[in-house]
This record gives sequence, structure tokens and C-alpha cells, in this order.
Amino acid sequence: MNTLHKFNKYLILILFGIILALLPACKKDDVQPDDLQPDDPKILARNEFYELMKEWYFWYDKMPDVDVEDYDTPEELLEALRYLPYDRFSYIASKTEFENVVQGKYIGHGFGYSFDSEGYPRVIFVFKDSPLYSEGVRRGWRILTVNGQTIDQYNYKIIFGASEIGVENTIKFLTPFDSTITITSAKKEIQKNTVLHFDTLHVKGKIVAHLVFEGFREPSVNELADAFGFFKNVGANEMILDLRYNAGGMISVTTLLGSLISGEDTDNKLFFKYLHNNKKTSYDEEVTFAKEPNSLNLQSLIVITSRRTYSASEIIINGLKPYLNVVAIGDATGGKPVGMYVWYSDYADYAFVPISFKIINANGEGDYFNGILPDAYCEDDITRQFKDREEICLKEAIYYLTMGSFSGRKGKFVSQPLKERLTLEDEIGAI
Repeated sequence: MNTLHKFNKYLILILFGIILALLPACKKDDVQPDDLQPDDPKILARNEFYELMKEWYFWYDKMPDVDVEDYDTPEELLEALRYLPYDRFSYIASKTEFENVVQGKYIGHGFGYSFDSEGYPRVIFVFKDSPLYSEGVRRGWRILTVNGQTIDQYNYKIIFGASEIGVENTIKFLTPFDSTITITSAKKEIQKNTVLHFDTLHVKGKIVAHLVFEGFREPSVNELADAFGFFKNVGANEMILDLRYNAGGMISVTTLLGSLISGEDTDNKLFFKYLHNNKKTSYDEEVTFAKEPNSLNLQSLIVITSRRTYSASEIIINGLKPYLNVVAIGDATGGKPVGMYVWYSDYADYAFVPISFKIINANGEGDYFNGILPDAYCEDDITRQFKDREEICLKEAIYYLTMGSFSGRKGKFVSQPLKERLTLEDEIGAI
């Protein structure tokens, strides 16, 4: 296999997140399929994928013995080889789909939604590039109907139609002021903004940076520069980092954010390690913190988490724990202490993205497949905006900063996968 146009290290996490770091290209004969025959491109790609899995899959030695000829496509073969229950994340996509996700682009209306405690669908965020953003739609708005239909657990995957430019939907919203607004919107290519919100709070004489971060992607570098430049200028000395909708992303951005938070005390210290299978130990790697001019030099960090918090987001929590007092509030994270590389097929329009390594912190801690448990539980209050001090998770974070303890809210952690299998659609995480 011509291992690449690109050979990128990915923490792609499929619920929403994505890439990591560029490695040198592999030698061509590293994953060269044996005895390929002139045949259907999907069959050639299937064989190519099988050879790749035998070399690079993190659990290659736990794959079942299969007859490759029994499978017509790489997708079918992946399902047969997947090591369960740990591998919920390996996937195959088209090259264009994959590259768009890396760049934070997708076709849609530009918002995310979820169901509140009463079962009503509500907007959880709106990207600034969305036509709905300019119409004033914001987090907390209820979705009453889509094309006259209500959204439920059975139709939510299909009610908005195909992910194609120009597909229209008429959406009726109930605003926080109990008025209704009906908007007809056509799907377009959306460029995500990964910083959904930032501001500062004044709590007990301290200036608290408050950042809501959706994904570690290419646009994040400039967005984080703006946010942390502001935090630095106003003298922020505490931080609440909201990662509840963040499924992961680029390792370079992960290192940037970790360094911006921890600052001078961690310069050049070990952030985390990649560990590969026993065939690829030469690719094991250490990632260190870097010096950043707008770093806050924090000694502690409060993180808001949910079961949608994956991958690079979990690296921030686990990787900073050896150096900072990291307090997590919310629900158990999604549980992805592993990452991927991506290979482009030579024979068909495929991007192969199998689990290829695991991640541990400076203390050797990892393997949080059941998620990282929070220190205090709070439910995701999607009825309120991120900046509302009455929003349940933000309110609990402020209580901790004020009292040095938790309010004792009742609730139960959900230490189990959000979904049995995650797809590229989950990676996008929005409509």
C-alpha cells in the first residue's frame, strides 16, 4: 500500500473529535498486500485493509481467524475483525468525508441537539456559520417540529433528511420566552467554530476563565489564541473548561491547549505517550508540553464532562492530572484511551482509520475504557445557555470554587458507552 498521501496520527474519536500528529510516511512495503489480483476495486481494497490490520491494528493478535473471501467490502471485514468490547471506534470513510471532518466541515444546518429530562429535543449549540445563528437560534431552544413532525427516539436519524447541500427543512422552535419561531433552512457546507463560548467569571475575588470547547481541529489554533489572549490580558487565575460536547481531535491542538492551561511549570515535561502493538514499538512516542506566550500557569482546573467527552478531551484530563489538581464535574467520559492512524486506499475511495495505539499519561495511567469518573455528578442542563450561572454544571463549578467542596447534588454516574458503535456521523456531532 502506498501508505499515504497522508499518514496522520489520530485520536479520532468518533463521537465528535479528530486528528493528531503528522508522522513520517511509512515505507511502501510496510503494509503491501500480498498476491493482489486484478479485480473489483472493493475486493482489492478489502485485501489491502486486511494486510493493514494484521500489521497496525492495536489488537491484531486478538482478531478472529477469518476467510477474507467471505467478505465483499472492507467495511464488512472490519466488523468481522473488530476486537469487542474495546474497539467501538475503528471506522472506514471516504477520503473527502474524512478530510472534511478533520477541517471541521460538514453538510448540514449547523447545530447540535439532544433530549432534555422531559424528553423534549433542544438545541445544545449553534455554529456561527449556521444560517440559524443569524436568525437568533441559541442553546436551550426547544425544537417543536421538523416539517410538521415531532422528533422522537425512532425518527431522529432520518427526520432532517440526507446530508446534501440544498436539502430544506422547516423547523419550528419554542424560544426561552415562550414564543414560537418557524425557520426554513437549506443545508450547506458548515465550517465549525470549535470555541463555542468564552467569558470570565468573578468568583471569591478571583477571575475565572470559562471556555466551552467543541473539538480539537485546524480552526482551533486561532480560536484558542483569541480566547487565551483575552484570559491572559484580564489576569485569569482559575479556569472552568467545558468539554461536554468534545469528542477529540488533533494532537497538536491537544498539546497547545494543555500547554496554555499548565504553563511554565510544565515546559518540556512529559504530557502523554503513544504505545503501539508489539510489531510497531519503534513508533512509540512521547509528547511534551510546549511553552506558550498566553499560558495561564494554573495550579488547578475544573472540567465539565459528559459521555460525549472523548479522546483528546480525555487526554487533557488524564495528561494534566500528574501536574495539576484536575476536578471533573458532570458525568463519566466516553472512554477512549486509544487513537488511530489514517491510510488512504490505493484502489478505491477509502480512508481506513483503525485503532493503532493507546495513550498513557506521565504516571503510566490509561486504559479508561469505562470512562473517567467525575468528582461530582451534575446533569447536562440543556435548557440554559452556557454563560447562565444557573446552568446546573456551571453552577456546581462556581460552588466548588467558592466553597472548596461540592453541593452534594444527587445523581448517578453512567459509566457505560454512549453508543455500542460510533460512526462518522457521530464524529460530526451536529445536524
